[in-house]
Amino acid sequence: MRAISNALLLSFAIAGCAADPVAGPGLQQSPSASVAAGKKARVIKAECQTTFNAPTLPPPAIHGQVDIGTCHFTPFGPMTVAGVQEINLAAGTQSGERTFTARNGDVLRAVHVGTSAPGAPGTVDFSATLTFVGGTGRFAGISGEARAGGTAVISTTSASFELEGWLK
Repeated sequence: MRAISNALLLSFAIAGCAADPVAGPGLQQSPSASVAAGKKARVIKAECQTTFNAPTLPPPAIHGQVDIGTCHFTPFGPMTVAGVQEINLAAGTQSGERTFTARNGDVLRAVHVGTSAPGAPGTVDFSATLTFVGGTGRFAGISGEARAGGTAVISTTSASFELEGWLK
């Protein structure tokens, strides 16, 4: 009961503080295949599930969040994802970095910025732009961009999101 009350309190705190609401879950404006083709880039898509550390109560103005989980990338297959981000609960913004690791150990790195806003009761919808900034193995020297969008469920400290973009 207390966990549900805490989740509702956090949801209301975020709702009262959000500045620019997100249109909803899912991709907002994905980069077009023609942009990727013009840069001799490869189009990528992924579906991801993560877990995160919940903010303390009362929620701080800025929450340092750690995310871990898995993504299934087209065309790369399954990858683990780990990230850290700062979420400004008052402004409804976030920024951070992500590391995607393939089964063979190759690493793809990205930084991101985005927005978040209350969704259905107990959820937060978010969207972000990821900028790929290199990596190791087949991702060494890589660049690119993707748009991501998804939903976090406060009571389970889990999130799911999709991303679509390009790498070159």
